[in-house]
Amino acid sequence: MNLTPSSALRPEQPREVPLAMDPAAFRAAGHALVDQLAELLASVPSRPVTPGESPTVVRDALALNGPLPEQGTAPGPLLQDTARLLFDHSLFNAHPRFMGYITSSPAPIGILGDLLAAALNPNVGAWVLSPAATEIEAQTVRWIAELIGYPTTAGGLMVSGGNMANMVGFWAARAARASWDVRAHGLAAGDGTPVLNPADLCG
Repeated sequence: MNLTPSSALRPEQPREVPLAMDPAAFRAAGHALVDQLAELLASVPSRPVTPGESPTVVRDALALNGPLPEQGTAPGPLLQDTARLLFDHSLFNAHPRFMGYITSSPAPIGILGDLLAAALNPNVGAWVLSPAATEIEAQTVRWIAELIGYPTTAGGLMVSGGNMANMVGFWAARAARASWDVRAHGLAAGDGTPVLNPADLCG
């Protein structure tokens, strides 16, 4: 193996990485995938809600029984085959006869929105890391507050799901009821009195 030291690279010389795609290849693969997804989404009502397959059948269909691949796959065939396999071996919560759970259907505009978000891939851990995403989140929270009759000055944040929402609620209640700064001094700084009364939570 012949490795070129990084110091030998000219400043203007681009670094090639296995996942790199030039704009033309990205455009071609993206257009082909969007065309395929449009056809697959249109076919959902005529498909069964779920194929009802066993785990073994799904693993075999997705070729998930082999060793770790040593070589990658060209993006075009990879995306085309993966999209087809996922649609052939998945349960469709977008199906008009799907009546389970509360998962929302994948709206086409939401699919494109996810593509845009993935292109930016923001780290939403702090405002400085994702200013636009943070401001969008803050405005969304204000709109939700307005929708449910809360004052638009109410605070909040978007979380990944119900479990995290419950945890944030507990943390907020703890901070509000504790007589000391729990984040700064920890729970050990308390006097042993329960911060949260279970009766209060069950109201």
